[in-house]
Amino acid sequence: MARKNDSQAAPGNSNSPIMLIILILVLVLIGLNTYLLWDTRNLAAASAIGAVQAEPEPTDPVFVNISPFTVNLQSDQFGPRLLYAGLTLEVPSEKVKATLMKNMPQVRNRLLVLLSGQEAESIAQSEGKKVLAKSIMDSLSAPYQGDEELAINDVLFTEFIVQ
Repeated sequence: MARKNDSQAAPGNSNSPIMLIILILVLVLIGLNTYLLWDTRNLAAASAIGAVQAEPEPTDPVFVNISPFTVNLQSDQFGPRLLYAGLTLEVPSEKVKATLMKNMPQVRNRLLVLLSGQEAESIAQSEGKKVLAKSIMDSLSAPYQGDEELAINDVLFTEFIVQ
């Protein structure tokens, strides 16, 4: 009978070191997982704080004033009509403003050509003014004398009279 107990004790003893190693590995993996989870939360918190601090300061808008001008509109049922308009362009930087100021004769020419093709009834309406502002933005954004295309943020009508 002693042999029977010895044979039963031997397999039990050989399982104990394997179970101990598995238990240690599981504890190490749990510890490693906890560390990585904690470290990831700290990184996320630090990056959130860093993202808030890294936001660029809002810059003041840059405006380009275009002196008012008068242009003949397309003739309609009421005969020849006139548009007296003053514009201000909102641009993203002083560099864009300098480019526009340097090319002001071309800017005014593009505006006069574009506006002279408009119909009085369409631009007198609010929706027509929005469409006209978009057309002006597209026309003035085109490159000047080999320069690259310009960004124009908004077209603001400072004076607008249709007669």
